[in-house]
Amino acid sequence: MKIKLLLTCSVLLLLTLNVYAGRYAACRYNKGKEVAEKTTQADPGEDNYDIKYLKFNLHVTDTSLYLWGDVTTTAQVTATSMSNYIFELDTLMVIDSAIVNGTVLPVTNAGFVRTITLPASLPNNSFFTAQIFYHGFPPTGSGFFNGVTHAVSTGGTHMLYTVSDPWVAKDWWPAKQSCNDKIDSVDMFITVPAGVVDGSNGLLKNVDKISTPGFWTYHWQTHYAIDYYLISIAVARYSEYKSYLHFSGSADSMLIQNFFLDTASFNPLYKANFDSVGQIIDYFSSLFGRYPFWQEKYGVCYTNLGGGMENQTMTTIGVPGTDIIAHELMHQWFGDNVTYATWGEMWLSEGFATFAEQLFLTHFWGDAAGLARRQKYLNIVLGDNCGEVYVTDTSGPTTLFNQTRVYYKGQGIVTMMRNLAPSDSVFFLALRTYQQQYGLGNASIDNMVAIVDSLYGFSLDSFFHQWIYGSGYPLYSITWDQVGSTVIVKLVQTTSCPSKTKLFYTPVELEFLSSSASASTTVQAYNTANTQIFTFDWAQPMDSLILNPDVLTICRKSSAIKQDTTLRLYLESGRVFSNTIKIFPNPSKNYWQIVHLPENTGLTLSDMSGRSLWKGESVKGSAIIPGDSLPAGNYLLKVGNGDSVKLVHW
Repeated sequence: MKIKLLLTCSVLLLLTLNVYAGRYAACRYNKGKEVAEKTTQADPGEDNYDIKYLKFNLHVTDTSLYLWGDVTTTAQVTATSMSNYIFELDTLMVIDSAIVNGTVLPVTNAGFVRTITLPASLPNNSFFTAQIFYHGFPPTGSGFFNGVTHAVSTGGTHMLYTVSDPWVAKDWWPAKQSCNDKIDSVDMFITVPAGVVDGSNGLLKNVDKISTPGFWTYHWQTHYAIDYYLISIAVARYSEYKSYLHFSGSADSMLIQNFFLDTASFNPLYKANFDSVGQIIDYFSSLFGRYPFWQEKYGVCYTNLGGGMENQTMTTIGVPGTDIIAHELMHQWFGDNVTYATWGEMWLSEGFATFAEQLFLTHFWGDAAGLARRQKYLNIVLGDNCGEVYVTDTSGPTTLFNQTRVYYKGQGIVTMMRNLAPSDSVFFLALRTYQQQYGLGNASIDNMVAIVDSLYGFSLDSFFHQWIYGSGYPLYSITWDQVGSTVIVKLVQTTSCPSKTKLFYTPVELEFLSSSASASTTVQAYNTANTQIFTFDWAQPMDSLILNPDVLTICRKSSAIKQDTTLRLYLESGRVFSNTIKIFPNPSKNYWQIVHLPENTGLTLSDMSGRSLWKGESVKGSAIIPGDSLPAGNYLLKVGNGDSVKLVHW
């Protein structure tokens, strides 16, 4: 992150002041939305069991969509009792037979929802095994979310690959499509024509080239918990490229296993880009914690996919750009290791993966490359006046994977989270903590907010409430003046979608420029009101101001105008006190200290009803406000002739 200078000249109200309290309010706001929500899975009966293990035994070819074989599911009953085993499999797939706990049973269907009525109800906590034998041609179509795709490369190489995100795993295997039921382990046996290669999740345990003449069987195995939509196969006449990453500062190493098309048309420059995967893994591991599946592998299977799909430990990808390689790799942390709790919270996956693009570009290509990526995405976001990051319509992939909102606006929110952190180290500590607490499981936006609040030391509930669940973005008009070494800045915020969101709590950067002194400095403010005045100390003769120079905030800006008279009157009347003071600790158990005050400034502490509890004056620019005898709650402190600010007592 490029910061020339962060002035601590009492620019913020310690970020906690005037902040709307209530993570619970954010939850209510979410639940009050009118939503077109996809249920967690297709049938409530799927909630009656928890999948522990999957064994795939499939026969496929690189030249056709046709597949046949069986999948065995081992699961534990979570309901009080379970009388039906319910799963999902597309109607184009023909079920040959089904065996539950050793008994052959009939299968009925209502569309793709398949039901097996059990001879006797299974009790809570009991285990069962269901083996489904089936065959057929999976559905296919144009676009990204096809389930199974057969394609031919420009060089004539045939391929078959899967993309199960979000709800098309059912197109090729009997699945329970719930993002909250992670499978503990998977064995994948894929039989293909001799000379054809399969890439899949986990470790390659064996390639059996003997048992079935003319065919090879690939055995992949993973023991890391995995979501159903991240299970994959990719079949083609691949060439395998293996290497090992040695983690910085450690004797540990991990396997990198890539599969590229075995044809002269595969550009060698593409391979060079994928050879950088190890460096990116090592860098991201230094930021977010070690690559979560390091004891198995990471790799890519190259296909003609118009993008990438972050299948766990083995990304399916069709573009060679290192920025997209970094994006898909980031998903191994955000999306795969920690998966969103609900589909509406897709931002926790795609927003962070898109944020990783600028991290990668800045680290490996320099500040200008990262800035250019942020500016590119901001320009797109500004074209969507009422865009929301939280997905209220999760009924299909068009809204669920809205790039402008979920990806580009989402990454901008992560950037602002970073900008609000007390330091970069605290920001990345928050992300590592999130990985540690929720790794191999699911997490919600509230889980992320709780970690950030705890480590930042102040509440960001209003920030998340407005940016995640609100619509649009702020628009700024700016006026400024300089009196001696004091710079006065007035920000007036309107919004692009005022009918839905009237104010955004927003960190903003301001760059001061002095042409006569050939100098500049960048300061930060936290905008918490539609009209807000800030003061800063800068001795250089200032002649211009730029808002958001490093594109660290989602906002539209106008040119800053120098305005002498009005702002000087604010300064002389003392009405800017509440924008320049610093109060700490806040929240507090005993007392609050206030600094950066003019001499003999009057102070009045009252409860939220306005009843006066204490009065005093500043001495040498500071004061102590007693709180020992106060009950826990919120209080107001009136500072001089300025506005009241909120104090929180634990």
